[in-house]
Amino acid sequence: MLNRGATMQAVAQAIAAGSGDEELAVLVVRGRRTRETELSLGYAVADALAAAMEAKLVASLRAQDTVLRIGEHAFVVLLPGVRGRQHAALAAAKLVRALGQPLMLEGWQLHPSVTVGLALYPSDGADADTLCLHADQACHEARNEADGFAFWHRPVHADSFTHDELRDALARNQLELYLQPVLDLHGSRISGYEALARWNHPRIGMVPPPAFVGEAEHTGLIGELTRWSLTVALRHLAQLRREGHMVRMNVNLSVVALQMPGFALQVMDLLRVWQVPPAALALEVTESALMRDVVRAQGVLAELHDEGIRISIDDFGTGYSSMAYLQRLPTDELKIDRSFVIDIATSDRARHLVGTMVDLGHNLGLEVVAEGVEDEATLALLRDLGCDRAQGYVIGRPRPATDIVSAAGV
Repeated sequence: MLNRGATMQAVAQAIAAGSGDEELAVLVVRGRRTRETELSLGYAVADALAAAMEAKLVASLRAQDTVLRIGEHAFVVLLPGVRGRQHAALAAAKLVRALGQPLMLEGWQLHPSVTVGLALYPSDGADADTLCLHADQACHEARNEADGFAFWHRPVHADSFTHDELRDALARNQLELYLQPVLDLHGSRISGYEALARWNHPRIGMVPPPAFVGEAEHTGLIGELTRWSLTVALRHLAQLRREGHMVRMNVNLSVVALQMPGFALQVMDLLRVWQVPPAALALEVTESALMRDVVRAQGVLAELHDEGIRISIDDFGTGYSSMAYLQRLPTDELKIDRSFVIDIATSDRARHLVGTMVDLGHNLGLEVVAEGVEDEATLALLRDLGCDRAQGYVIGRPRPATDIVSAAGV
């Protein structure tokens, strides 16, 4: 096992050995849930797993590639002479598949999995320290990716764009609506979509939603952003329903928007404009946001709910006072956060916890939706647990709303 100094030296040597027109891919590979293996099955099995992972890495790579073990179940992999991100992505996907195969070790059958983060020299860093740091950051992000790997991306913050640029993007309709399908687990059909705003900035590229939503909240543009989201989402929903697709649309709502005067009336006006029944719209508010001002939110949500609009608590389970407010808030739907769902196929504790959440929702007369569903095994377990609906990459990735509407024959 190499220490940090030896690892940095090996990466620096790989950089120096390359020619000027070659790219070097630095990958950080980390085993998932390996601490659970160690605690439940013992150190001998954990050590055998680490050795098996290293052997599989070596067997899956080219002769010129290098595997450096940096922790119990963590590795740095160096791929010299890669031909762009697509080439590196193919290698990462191969490693994820190879290390995800079942293993028989010390009499135990294991189902390992890994996450892989990638950074490319020279575009993602000019020295060993920077490349390894960026690859490790990408490895952390890869936990939320269905493919099990992620490239490092330069972070985009609110100060990367101006208030005027965001205002102009809204005024000129430069944002784009994406839709992610939601599956009815009882009938195995697409029952609705979650509307997601995307901003492809002409100067800095894709801006993450938290960055521009946060900027809108702090600069008074949240009203315009909310109206844009509702208008575009309802327009596409109206098109789908006219063609016989009786689906529901979930639209994320900033808790700041609930404080705008006349907000409920604005929503009802938009429903009338697009001739969409209130029950076909669900407004999602994150649990943590609700907890910041539950008293004010309660009144506006009750007004919307009384009009027939569905209210959904997003990221359920991540707040601090879930149980205390469930009986007070007018709620139709709980969306279980992906952090609880992602491990139910491999963790009894996660499975029991999600089952408890499903039962809680049903006992309160609520529909329960699971987020972050990435494989068929998880989908089957959610059906067994009685979950009502699900969304995630195994069902469908977010796609431009125009593509979905066109595919539906509108």
